[in-house]
Amino acid sequence: MNFRKPHPLFMTNWPLTLSRTLPLTLMFAAILFAYPSGTDTLPGPAPNGSVMRHVQPEQLTDDTTVRGTRRDSIPLVLKVVTGEFRAVKGDLIIELSDSTGEAFTGGIHPVTGTTVTVRFDSLAPGPKAVRLFHDENSNGKLDTNFFGIPSEGYGFSNNPRSRFGEPSFKDRLFELKADTTIHITLTYW
Repeated sequence: MNFRKPHPLFMTNWPLTLSRTLPLTLMFAAILFAYPSGTDTLPGPAPNGSVMRHVQPEQLTDDTTVRGTRRDSIPLVLKVVTGEFRAVKGDLIIELSDSTGEAFTGGIHPVTGTTVTVRFDSLAPGPKAVRLFHDENSNGKLDTNFFGIPSEGYGFSNNPRSRFGEPSFKDRLFELKADTTIHITLTYW
């Protein structure tokens, strides 16, 4: 007689195997549902090469508030005002960095008028830098043409000029000593 070797499933105690793997499977399923897919990073690397996670978008008015993340901060306020949009549509994506170049807060804010004011509360004094861009088609990234030149508006604190690429981080740094309002001019190519 010719006997075939039994299938491995029938050679094991499958209820015991299921009881071992089911908790692990449920744990992975819980992780997948707890963290929905989608963009959870701001486009492009932060100045130090790390990726910055952004605050979830809030569909608020032009005066949008984003809470700072420093526990030891003296409550200073930074208002970032930008305008001269090519089109009143899409989103404004913004990030705020400290002196190390690490972005510690930011967000996505709808463009609903000719200017957008973003307010950062509870910030510690010290050097800060802002970079932002007008995401006209709301795809969450800075679109570029074939040559890598941005096709959407962008801007930086201190409004530095650069010929090729992003301006240096030190050109964007400013000192936050008191409640401050800065105006950033958008550049479109």
